[in-house]
Amino acid sequence: MNPADTLLALAGLWLIAVITPGPNMILFMAVGLSSPASSVVATAAAILLGTLCWGLAGLFGLFWLFELFPAAAAAVKVAGGLYLAWMGLGLIRRNVAPPPETVREPAAMLTPRRAFLTGLATALGNPKSLVFVSSLFAVTRLAEQPLAIGFAGVAIMVAMSTLYYVTLGIALRTLPFARRPGAAGRLLAIGTGVVMMAYGGKMAWER
Repeated sequence: MNPADTLLALAGLWLIAVITPGPNMILFMAVGLSSPASSVVATAAAILLGTLCWGLAGLFGLFWLFELFPAAAAAVKVAGGLYLAWMGLGLIRRNVAPPPETVREPAAMLTPRRAFLTGLATALGNPKSLVFVSSLFAVTRLAEQPLAIGFAGVAIMVAMSTLYYVTLGIALRTLPFARRPGAAGRLLAIGTGVVMMAYGGKMAWER
């Protein structure tokens, strides 16, 4: 397979992967509906950074590390899952009771820092992403191409993900109830916290 066909096949398969609902998309949609634009951007940046890291890891064949040291994969899963669950619990606790009227920023909102850390934990906390990316590179034979073509493949993955999350973010911000303070915002935040805790627990305990 020549380089052009390899990159085209990679782009087609990655398009399916990036639009398939998963934890990254769920988190991004929740933040997009309940937090300020800066937090939405921070979440997207974290997800894209995770995509870049897993792409480079798959390109350089780091899948063997988890095969040789399964305890490392387990540690990543447990740490990422517990952090995500802890962030979800904090989000629920802050929104169970209505925030004081003196607080201008609703508790439903994630700060950009928290949004970035939560997004990064979600994106990097699942070693299965490395398995998927490595399989994708094997199917498209990207790993057999020159290193420059490999970097181009990773760049395509990040670029497509960027376009998708920018489009999704703009669409979410146009919804009339996005960022609405009060009960609606708190309900969205509690729902986000429940999803984060559920997925975090699944990440931590799944084998």
